[in-house]
Amino acid sequence: MGSSQPEPFLSARVSSNLVSSKLGEVRSHCFYNQWHPTTNPDGIIALAIAENKLMRDEIVDHINANFKITPWHLTYGEGPQGSIALKSAIGDFMNREFNPFTPLNKDHIVVCNGAGSAVNNLCFCLGEPGDGILVGRPLYTGFFPDIEAYAKFKLLGVPFGDIDPVSPAAAACYEATLQQAESNGTKVRALLIANPHNPLGRPYPPATLLALVNLCSKHNLHLISDEVYCKSHFPSHDFPAPPPFTSVLSLPLPQHINPALVHVIYALSKDFCANGLRIGCVASPSNPRLVRALRSIASFTRASQLAEHAWLNLLTDTPWQATYFPELQRRMRGAYEYVTGLLREEGVPYGPASVSSFLWVDLRRYLAEQSWEAEVALNWRLAREGKVWVAAGGSFGAEAPGWGRITFATPREELRDGMGRILGVLRTVETELREVGSTRG
Repeated sequence: MGSSQPEPFLSARVSSNLVSSKLGEVRSHCFYNQWHPTTNPDGIIALAIAENKLMRDEIVDHINANFKITPWHLTYGEGPQGSIALKSAIGDFMNREFNPFTPLNKDHIVVCNGAGSAVNNLCFCLGEPGDGILVGRPLYTGFFPDIEAYAKFKLLGVPFGDIDPVSPAAAACYEATLQQAESNGTKVRALLIANPHNPLGRPYPPATLLALVNLCSKHNLHLISDEVYCKSHFPSHDFPAPPPFTSVLSLPLPQHINPALVHVIYALSKDFCANGLRIGCVASPSNPRLVRALRSIASFTRASQLAEHAWLNLLTDTPWQATYFPELQRRMRGAYEYVTGLLREEGVPYGPASVSSFLWVDLRRYLAEQSWEAEVALNWRLAREGKVWVAAGGSFGAEAPGWGRITFATPREELRDGMGRILGVLRTVETELREVGSTRG
C-alpha cells in the first residue's frame, strides 16, 4: 500500500487514548521484561506495580483446595451483575469489616471484573462525556484510564500545596477546584477518593470523610470511595498503633447528605493478593436506581464465573480469614520495616505509611534539575542501568517532580535485590551530581 493512502478511520473518542507519554514508554520497557529468580534473573524487578505478593501461596492453596466447579459454573449463571451467593457474601464481609450505617445486602451490590471497571461504570452512569470528577493529587495512576479512556469523564486533579491531602482542611481545596472548573464551563458530577490513600498509604480520618461528605452535599456531588485496601493495615516503627480504617459507609450519612450520593468500591485484588483474578464490586445501599443502571451495562464488564467462585470461597471461609489477615499484616510489617530501614540508612526521605502495599518516596535530590524531564531521565536510569522499575510521581499526578512509589509487599529475595538496585543507582547519581556541583563551584 502506498504511503499516500489515508489512515483507516478511528473514532475521536478512542483516538484520544492513543497519545503516548514519556513515562508510558518506561512502563512498556519494564512491563515485558520482568525479573524471575530462575527463568529471567537478569530481568527488571518490578517495584512499581501495586501487587501484594506476600500471601500469594496461601491464596493459591485456598483456591486449589476449594475450587470444585460444576457444570453450572460453565453457564451464564444468574446474570452479569454477579451471583446471588457472591453478592450476599460480599455484603456480609462488608458489614463485618466496613461497619456500614445502613447494613448492606445483595440488592445493594453489583459485581464487575475489577475495581477499575467499577470506577469506569460509575463514571458512565453518573454523568456525560466531558463532565468533571474531582480527584486529589497525587492519585492512583489507574484512575486516569478508569475515568477518561471510556466514559470520557474529565479528571480534575486537586492540588493541595502544603495541606495534608487526608486532612479536613483538604475539603477547601476540592471546593476551589470545583469552582474553578465550573467557572470554565465544566459540570462537576462527583468526587473520588482512594481510602486508604494511594499512593500515600494512609487512611482518611472520620473528620476528613465527614468534611468531604458535607462538601458533596453542598454541591450535590456523588462521593465515590475506593476502599480496596480495607484490611491491608499494619503496625510499624512509624505507626506503632496505626490509625484505623474508616469506611465512608460507616458515617451517619442521612444526617449530612442524601445517602443516594455515596458509593463504595471493593475488590479481591489487594487484601486478597489476587490482582489477576479481576473481580470487584460497587456497593450503593441507598440508590436503587443507580444499581439498576449499573446492572444495565454489567454485561460489558461481567466477571468470570470462575473468579466469582474463587472469591465466594474466600469470603465465606471465616475461620481461614481469622488466620490469613493477621499473617498478611505481620508479613507486611516485616517488609515495610525492611524497606524503610534501608531508606533511613541511605537518608532517603519517605512518607510514613500504615496501610496499602507501597511507600511514597522523595527522590528530588537525585534529579539533575527540578523538572519533569529530569524525573523521566531518573526513571530511565533506574530501569536501564539498575534493571528496577520504580513508579514515577508524574504518573500519579504529583504536584512537583521527584517523587516515586515503591511497592514493598514483595518476597524478601526480590525485595532485597530490587532495593539494592535502586540504592545502587541513587548512589551513582548522587556522586555524579556532587562532582558536577564541585566543577561548577
